[in-house]
Amino acid sequence: MRGVVIGAVLTAFVFGVDDETKKASKLKEELFEADRAFAKATAARRLDGWMEFYAKDAVRITPLGGKATVGTAAIRKLDAAMFADANTRLEWEPTDGGAWEDGKIGFTTGKAKIVGKSADGDEEVRFLGAYLTLWRKEPNGWKVILDTGAERKE
Repeated sequence: MRGVVIGAVLTAFVFGVDDETKKASKLKEELFEADRAFAKATAARRLDGWMEFYAKDAVRITPLGGKATVGTAAIRKLDAAMFADANTRLEWEPTDGGAWEDGKIGFTTGKAKIVGKSADGDEEVRFLGAYLTLWRKEPNGWKVILDTGAERKE
């Protein structure tokens, strides 16, 4: 009888862990999809696509200087110059992510770069970075609540 009880407990534990692993994996994939959609919208619609993914109360911390900018109006104003030059583009790809246990807050990290044109018309990488984006699950999908990064060496 004791063996049956121990077996039942172990089975419940394994399946419970398996369910948690599946939930964590599903949330990570949702966050990767949101991050990639964010990048795709930004590439297609530049500043408007970029702003589409920010929550109204979002915080953006610039990689250079570390200044916190709060709210979508202030973030739009801050980032307008970055998108003003049609020959410059921001690209990124998530490399890791996850969510807190309740599934309402998550994060993605990855590599980013700003690519532009040199004086002779060739493409050049102007900035290499690593980023951290915090996300909040809202009724209309995942929204950015904090975005920051740092310069990196390739």
